[in-house]
Amino acid sequence: MMQTELQAATGPRPRLLFVDDEQRVLNSMRIMFRRQFDLFLASRGAEALNIIKNKDIDVIVADHRMPEMTGVEVLSKVRSLSPRTVRILLTGYADLDAVEGSINDSEVFRFLTKPCAPKQLRETIELAAKLARETPAPPPPEQELSPEETLEIVMESDGFVEIGPGGTVAQERRSTSRTATLEAPRFPEQRTAADGASAKPRTATGLGVIVFSSDEEVVDTVQKAVRGRLPVYRATNIVQVVKTLAEHRPGVLVTDVSTDKATIQSMTARLKEHLPELVTIAVSEHRDVLDMVWLINHGQIFRFLRKPLSPGRCAVSLQAALQHHRTLLKNPALVKRHEVDAAPDTGIVDGVLAKLRSMKRLWVS
Repeated sequence: MMQTELQAATGPRPRLLFVDDEQRVLNSMRIMFRRQFDLFLASRGAEALNIIKNKDIDVIVADHRMPEMTGVEVLSKVRSLSPRTVRILLTGYADLDAVEGSINDSEVFRFLTKPCAPKQLRETIELAAKLARETPAPPPPEQELSPEETLEIVMESDGFVEIGPGGTVAQERRSTSRTATLEAPRFPEQRTAADGASAKPRTATGLGVIVFSSDEEVVDTVQKAVRGRLPVYRATNIVQVVKTLAEHRPGVLVTDVSTDKATIQSMTARLKEHLPELVTIAVSEHRDVLDMVWLINHGQIFRFLRKPLSPGRCAVSLQAALQHHRTLLKNPALVKRHEVDAAPDTGIVDGVLAKLRSMKRLWVS
């Protein structure tokens, strides 16, 4: 029998929803959080979604392995139904599909594993509730597109036009009322971060992509994915990454975590700390649970893609990342929702990224 416990919301206390098919876990959560939150408990995904539809929930914490609907599926639906609700996955089975889904489908705020220390759980939920109450609701996610339906993004100085299949205008966003053009501006030949070329691509601020990888195939796939509509900058070390960010202001970072894992993880965390508007897509030929969880909690990566990359899937992810970057620029208060857990100091990385302290307003012209 389905079991649901709802405590009627009274007063200004944050609303917290736990979803777990184990009654003992729900009982523990009730004891731990009932004094601080207006608590909602559900043992099935369908129950949780019904609560989301009828109550303004601040934070949802979902287990992954549940009958009928997994926690990732629940949180993915919550992302569409209630974008302002901060999403946390708490599971004792940190399998690869759950971790990857929590990034690509659910865009979780944190990924926690059972048994989770009470102090860590409480602090994470308190932070999530604070962000839910103090920051605006993000816009609903765009409908997912198949690679065949991927929109081409055409940049102009005062906005952008998205061109759908067959050259139709799928969406237009502008700061002026000028007539939209269907002609896609062709950018100059792309260059690396260190080749010293002086010509700058004609692109709106923050709409470039930087690829941090020594893998030629990764760079080539990203270039195929953008089809010349965006400038693609390549970096093979952290100094080049920072230099490219300062000079060209790309809004999306594609970083290869296949090699030198510790350095890249630290760089990802520091970049998110200093430049929360920068949207990161991690790529790797391997999936490691602990590494992926670390990148969620410390780097707030936006997508995780497995190598070898396909241009179609890469294009879909890049488009979503660019839209997300623009949303963060237009709504600065939203960047607080991407606050990351503190990462340990790592010498050379911190030394290079110290320059970012002067780049806080990187995309502001």
